Amino acid sequence: MGMLKRFGKTILKIVGVFVILEPIWMLLPFAGFLYGSVLHLQTLARNPETAWLTHFVFPVLTLGPLGPALVLLGLALFLAGAAQVYWAKLRRAGLVVGGLYRFVRHPQYVSLTLFGVGILLTWGRAITFIAFFLMMFLYYYLAKNEEANCRRLFGKEYESYRQRTSFIFPGDRALRSLAKRMPGGKLPAPLRVSLSLLLAGLVCFGTMWLIMAWKGAVMTVPYLSEELELSSAVTDREGEIAVASGTAGGISFAQAGRTAVIRGPWRSATAPGFAERILTRLPSSTELKGFLSFLAEPEGDTAIIFCISSAGSGQPGPEQGRRGPPPDPAGSDRIKLVILRCTLLPGASVADALVDKSKRQIRKACFAPIDLGRSTSEDIVDGKLVTPGPGFPGEDRWDFWLKQLAERRGGSPLRDREAKTPSVADSVRLVMVKAPILRTRLHAEFAAEIFERLTISASLREQLAKSMAGGEIVAVAFPRPGPNWYQEHHRRPQISVFVVLARLVSADAPLDSLFDFGERELLSAFTIEMDFKMELAADSTGEIVVIGPRRDLEERWRFFLSGL
Repeated sequence: MGMLKRFGKTILKIVGVFVILEPIWMLLPFAGFLYGSVLHLQTLARNPETAWLTHFVFPVLTLGPLGPALVLLGLALFLAGAAQVYWAKLRRAGLVVGGLYRFVRHPQYVSLTLFGVGILLTWGRAITFIAFFLMMFLYYYLAKNEEANCRRLFGKEYESYRQRTSFIFPGDRALRSLAKRMPGGKLPAPLRVSLSLLLAGLVCFGTMWLIMAWKGAVMTVPYLSEELELSSAVTDREGEIAVASGTAGGISFAQAGRTAVIRGPWRSATAPGFAERILTRLPSSTELKGFLSFLAEPEGDTAIIFCISSAGSGQPGPEQGRRGPPPDPAGSDRIKLVILRCTLLPGASVADALVDKSKRQIRKACFAPIDLGRSTSEDIVDGKLVTPGPGFPGEDRWDFWLKQLAERRGGSPLRDREAKTPSVADSVRLVMVKAPILRTRLHAEFAAEIFERLTISASLREQLAKSMAGGEIVAVAFPRPGPNWYQEHHRRPQISVFVVLARLVSADAPLDSLFDFGERELLSAFTIEMDFKMELAADSTGEIVVIGPRRDLEERWRFFLSGL
């Protein structure tokens, strides 16, 4: 039993040391490596059940310099208290009752509490907030353990000192009479400690919820905005083909005549406008003319198309499990189409076929690698067509792709709203939020330079035109640290811009409604690497990577705004 007790105390001390040092690590440039590569906070971010731990309870630098001032004050008091104790040990002076110890019996815990509050007001992540309450809980029992040791070492001298001084906070002697009337003192120690931990947890999470609810109610989002012209960015607008959109069972698709393109499961195909571009380019493909000849018949079968990876069958690739997806294998415009020739029951629609397999029968299939980046004078088919034989497991593949779509669809608040078909617009509203990089809020010139580089980028305009942004579809950019951020933080850093396409309820809706959860729908996103070492007049945007899924977009959106 004694060994178990000593083991428990050792674990408490180790946890206590980590909790104390955790805020210090968060303030260092090393934090990017520590939390990204060692502690894997990104693993928390990928799981919707744990992603909230990476959010900020308090806005970053709450109350300006007060947080750093409390950090410095707490650190100074901690060093002063430690100096008193260790100087007394060197002189063998016995019990320390002067200096800071004249006011409270545990001034070092007071100083660490001030330090922790300063950290919360400076860098108030949820995980740090929880760590603070855990720290306070541990400090209480560590202090009790230290007092038991002092009674054993100093006897009546320490008991007399204990009676005339406060425990941790000056003036807490007034609570002694209340503590004696608390029923918990008669409970067994393990139960008492467990109930104390439960109470601390309830106070922690209750306080966190209240703070975040209050912050959400009063938060204003700082941003820059400009209307970007897109007409010059698109050199080959596709032909005029009537394209409609629909949803069935949460699955979104675009349809032209008897051809329907499912928006996914591959991430490039989830971007607005991607399915529409396929539909407008298919009729001009000579390579697919033979397989799609049945569409020329007045009535007949329907072509239902899934978009999968150009490298395989649509199975999730090795990019999952790392922060942000790598580029698509051959570019974001190159994918593989799985064209399924389906016979629908009389009166059944594509939406019916998606939710009820009894409403359709797969007759034939064709795998076609395509590249939408090709000009309109070229065939979009870029490779060999594969037409599997009668043994093709069409139904199994269909179920697999629908399962992928369901997993990636997530919890968009407007996902059940009737889908609208985006159209090629002449302009798009670009909004750059001054988050999550703190420097974009503190230095107006830094934010203005990022925004100016975005507005003059031909690559960005081309991607927005391909995504059929414009009208009610707004481009929202979040600058975030690039690969060399920690080395060049105060010089010419690289910036990774996370661009989200968000649909407002109408083209005339105010931009502020973007930050109302029920007034917008997040459609898709892509990232752009930006190199500040290039001349301002040049297009400093680099590779564009389309990302998803939608649930992840909501999570990232909330994380980016949580520091405000």
